[in-house]
Amino acid sequence: MLVLGDIVKVNARRYPTQKALMMDDRSVTFNEMNRFTNKLAHGLLSLGLEPGERVGIWSRNCIEYVLILFAIWSCGGISVPINFRFRKEEAAYILRNSQPKILFHAQDLVSLVEEICSRQIPILPISISGPHIEKGKSLTELMEKESDDEIEFEPDPLSPAIIIYTSGTTGVPKGVIFSHAKELNDITSSSMETDVKHEDVALLNMPLFHNGGLSLGLMQFLLHGSTCVILGGSFDLDLFLSTIERFRITVVNVVPTMLARLVNHPGIGQYDLTSLKKIIYGSSPIIESVLKAALNIFKADFYQTYGQTETCLSLVLKPGDHFTERTRFTGRPLCRVNLRVVDENGLDVKVGEVGEIIVRQKPLGMDGYYGMEEATRETIRDGWIHTGDLARVEGGAYYTIVDRLRDIIISGGENIYCKEIENVIMEHPGVDEVAVFGVPDKEWGEIVCVAMVPKEGVKITEKEIVDHCASRLAGYKKPKRIEFRNELPKNAAGKTLKSVLKEEYRTAKNN
Repeated sequence: MLVLGDIVKVNARRYPTQKALMMDDRSVTFNEMNRFTNKLAHGLLSLGLEPGERVGIWSRNCIEYVLILFAIWSCGGISVPINFRFRKEEAAYILRNSQPKILFHAQDLVSLVEEICSRQIPILPISISGPHIEKGKSLTELMEKESDDEIEFEPDPLSPAIIIYTSGTTGVPKGVIFSHAKELNDITSSSMETDVKHEDVALLNMPLFHNGGLSLGLMQFLLHGSTCVILGGSFDLDLFLSTIERFRITVVNVVPTMLARLVNHPGIGQYDLTSLKKIIYGSSPIIESVLKAALNIFKADFYQTYGQTETCLSLVLKPGDHFTERTRFTGRPLCRVNLRVVDENGLDVKVGEVGEIIVRQKPLGMDGYYGMEEATRETIRDGWIHTGDLARVEGGAYYTIVDRLRDIIISGGENIYCKEIENVIMEHPGVDEVAVFGVPDKEWGEIVCVAMVPKEGVKITEKEIVDHCASRLAGYKKPKRIEFRNELPKNAAGKTLKSVLKEEYRTAKNN
């Protein structure tokens, strides 16, 4: 396989009647998947899509989402998945930055798409299901007269295939570029380390705009001709468990927040979960008591993973490690990952010491940030991706993530960037100063905490600030705790000391 579109073509020959995708009462075989993607690829070409042009996808997980991805790749386009939780301003920024020619969107986002298009952002909106907006098209209309013959085009394996957006400490989203070759290298490496089998039936409950849902979920299983069962809504305990029982799921990919809810669910014993063989978890710190409970409840192999959007999967803690003293570690590098832990001078630290994780850009790391050369140079130096994450060297090629250099909160597996929330809160006319930081939480891993100083003589309520954020940000970014103060702690240079705020929170909580 040289490019991502080959995954479907090869499996259509190897396993034509094998079910590739399932959702609710629908299913698509690999042969049907290949025919659908060919028709849609021809449809995209009829719209004048050129190799290297971007195509946005703004939707929850669904069968069509996957088919659209492979159609884009088959004709040399670049897919741009967009977080379905984004509000108008957040999505509009992504569209302005990536400048896609076409935007596939879910029906429940029609009103937002109409508002964005009214701003003269030059995109052609295509509704995935249901009626389309004025001057748009529907997926059915795009395909109805097209051939299902193979596209006579072979993309360059080194050409960009995906732009996945993540945010930096400045709060400005960055588009992480991956070529066909890099993505294939990534999913080949990760599938080896997580022991993916053709016989696996994988539950896709993680969103496809995340690497956790796209690469560590969908792509590595389709690579092996496995069956993927798709969940499209928000995480629902009983639906999750009943889907495992109904479809005889063998492997799931979850974040620690999901595990915490599962082990505390009083009705978990009502479901037949005997088909479950593997549980892959990561994206945020896990509470030790949650992991112990999960190991006792689920008779499955556990794989802990660590990575960033920029680096892909970098560390994995294998099933055998979970019943030894190594269960406290984060993991060891994957077979094709070249990873170092260095001090501020770029020198490797010794066993027991802490330093920053840096990962060799080749063969798995990103090609760079889309349209952001300076940010790319800051992150990729001398061929190494600087993660901003701190790890302790444990010996035996094991590492433990201990902290982050970047100003980032990970809540329920979602990256939340403090500067973005600070910028929104400062838009409120009654706010003088604000500092946003993460504090530990048993369910979410971390929650958003806000310390703020109102302007003199102004009274602001906690609800007012939360509502202000809710009108401008996705729901998971809303503050969970707000503290009103007369002043914020600062250093001699006038910079707010978030470390002091965090320590004050911990002290107050323990007293």
